[in-house]
Amino acid sequence: MTHHTPPKPASTPANAGPVPPPDHSGGPQPNADSHFFPTWPPQWPEITESILQVLRSGHWGRYRGEATERLREKIVELIGCGHVRLVSSGSLGVESALRAAGISPGNQVALCGYDYPGNFRAIEILGARPLLVDADPAGFSVDPESLRQVSPESVKAVVVSHLYGVPAKIRQLREICDQKDWALIEDACQTPGMAIDGRPAGAWGDVAVLSFGGSKPLTAGNGGAVLTNNDRIASKLNAYLDRPSDSTPMSELQAAALLPQLDRLDECNRIRWETYSAIVAGVDWTGRATSSCRVTEPSTIYKAAFLTPRRDALIERLRRSGLPVGPGYRSMHRSSDRRCDKSGPLDRCRQLGEQLCLLDHAALLATGSLRSELIDLLTAAG
Repeated sequence: MTHHTPPKPASTPANAGPVPPPDHSGGPQPNADSHFFPTWPPQWPEITESILQVLRSGHWGRYRGEATERLREKIVELIGCGHVRLVSSGSLGVESALRAAGISPGNQVALCGYDYPGNFRAIEILGARPLLVDADPAGFSVDPESLRQVSPESVKAVVVSHLYGVPAKIRQLREICDQKDWALIEDACQTPGMAIDGRPAGAWGDVAVLSFGGSKPLTAGNGGAVLTNNDRIASKLNAYLDRPSDSTPMSELQAAALLPQLDRLDECNRIRWETYSAIVAGVDWTGRATSSCRVTEPSTIYKAAFLTPRRDALIERLRRSGLPVGPGYRSMHRSSDRRCDKSGPLDRCRQLGEQLCLLDHAALLATGSLRSELIDLLTAAG
């Protein structure tokens, strides 16, 4: 089968370009020889023009300029939050959110035993102690039933991540946190534009975080945002980050790269959802591999996630076909008791760490004949 780089149709949100470097945070690492799928970051002319406009203005070195202010306003509109603080990375955003929520040495912070490892590290950096709870049997985030069993005495907050396009059971988790007087830190780094029960992801937590890292659906290479509707948390956040100038800023050029992506976010999310739906409907083995965690309603798909006991062999076959696939995160169920506490055996987390195969969101932007080719390759690999 001949791999090719097609011209970019007017309705296609990404065209071919250099294959991005490996993402060492876990997940797909594209084959450098594969070019038939859209690559990431996007090579859109409107991104180039947006950056050039800032350069031509001569204002690209400002601490707080027009582009960063417009970006902040667009995030307020997207999430419906009262306060947005732009930061230099999503990881720094999680750490800052925890600080603003009042986390201090000796506190326990609950999180899923299968999660982005930077969230675990952010808790440790503050001198707090991670408490690992099991993952939802029908998803990838904190299991509400496991969290309910946790004693409230020493826990101060819960970090909840929406992973790969499968939303956490955030309404139940919000209710548990309210009942036990815990702060809810919502990690929406992978799911900008997702709605859960009619409410944006990022609007459920006491404080939430977005990431604009190189592999994310909105990317500036680096960057992030901390969001809240709580005036007290916003005040603490600003007090921590202003020294007196912004200690972890985003640049005008980064903001300029993000603005056109926000304009096309709904379009990209729709295309990824359509491709994901076509894969699950058209590739037999993916139906079995998503049976415990399938997204059944239109959602913001970040990576197509498949559970299979033959994970490593499947990844090898798919990579030989040029597809950007990889394993998920390592489960933290084996973490040393010196570093964390565990609420139970974390069996679901163990399964996710051993069996999860991820197809990158860049491939999910395939349309037309490229989408058909993607489905053919997935079918052959199964």
